[in-house]
Amino acid sequence: MLMKLNDNKRLRLLEHVVIHVIPSDCNDEETMIFNTTRRTLTVKGQALHDVEKIVFPLLDGSQTIGEIRAVIGEKLTDSSLNQCLEFLIDNRLVEEFLEDQLDLDSHAYLLPQLSLYHELGFDQRDAQKHLANARIAVFGLRGSGLVAATNLATAGIGFLRLCDDAYILASDSLMMTDSVSNKIGAFRGVEAARQIEAIAKSTQTEIVTDPLTNDETVNPLLDDVDLVIVATDAVSVNLAYRLNRLCLKMQRPLLPGGAAGVEGTVGPLVFAQDGPCYLCYRMRSMACAKLPEAELAIEQLLNRERRSQPRLRENLPIAQMLVGSYLALDALKMLLGLAIATDGKMLHLDLLGTKLTHNVVLKKPGCPHCSRKQERT
Repeated sequence: MLMKLNDNKRLRLLEHVVIHVIPSDCNDEETMIFNTTRRTLTVKGQALHDVEKIVFPLLDGSQTIGEIRAVIGEKLTDSSLNQCLEFLIDNRLVEEFLEDQLDLDSHAYLLPQLSLYHELGFDQRDAQKHLANARIAVFGLRGSGLVAATNLATAGIGFLRLCDDAYILASDSLMMTDSVSNKIGAFRGVEAARQIEAIAKSTQTEIVTDPLTNDETVNPLLDDVDLVIVATDAVSVNLAYRLNRLCLKMQRPLLPGGAAGVEGTVGPLVFAQDGPCYLCYRMRSMACAKLPEAELAIEQLLNRERRSQPRLRENLPIAQMLVGSYLALDALKMLLGLAIATDGKMLHLDLLGTKLTHNVVLKKPGCPHCSRKQERT
């Protein structure tokens, strides 16, 4: 944070910083401790308790530094005040308060994560503004897809396109809030949007309930988004492969993930032509199965169905919640420019062993979707 110390600035002490003053020791020195979950800073000196009592209550953004000087008067010298403020600025313990920026007080539910962004090196408002401008499409709103969309909304993502042409089943009540018994037979996307807008009013939602069985319908849904998430446990195999192919063609990042049985998978992130795609992973997974021919036959059957088959895939709601949370986490980190776990890798959740492993996914030579030969064709 570059901030000049001048009397026209308004400073606000960050709310997540815990400050404690330890009384004088044998050398007549006090110790002031600044603590966050990631940092602990200590300062030794005299009359630090007075600084805490006199200066810090005034750092709420309501007064300029010049006005603070006038209030303090002779209680503290200008030199001591300058030294105190410069320390706070240099160590990113205060922020400049600007009237025309996002009022954090009116977004209280975001404060804990905004504070974490700050500790990770981001400006709180810049990070949140970036997320508020982000656009994400989520395909499949049963299980992990709904969890991912809800988590992204609570993180402050500005726009979510909710794509699902299926209807609510009785088993969906484990994932959705409130009572779903009276909504069985309604579109999942409609209920998901209502649920998201109730908990995160700053997130705009768009509902897509059209059958997604051709490129002409799917293409426009990918054109204006920053990321595509596909919950493979809630969409047809055909749609998952269609999204894989179209996202590669349109250069839209695609993050797949889903839960089945006692396992969950997240990734690999599909984006670059020189990296593995979702079809690469599926082909290698089928080749490594105990009965590859049988696995391929089932995959082809489900691909021809062109609709999701939730009843054919047993699972636990816990697995869907875990996978959905990891999908949202990697999406959030990608948008913030942080390293993501699914870049060329797949996260594998083993529920019985309570293990999370990272598996490198190798590009499949001759992959119909991402091979160089296919690109030239």
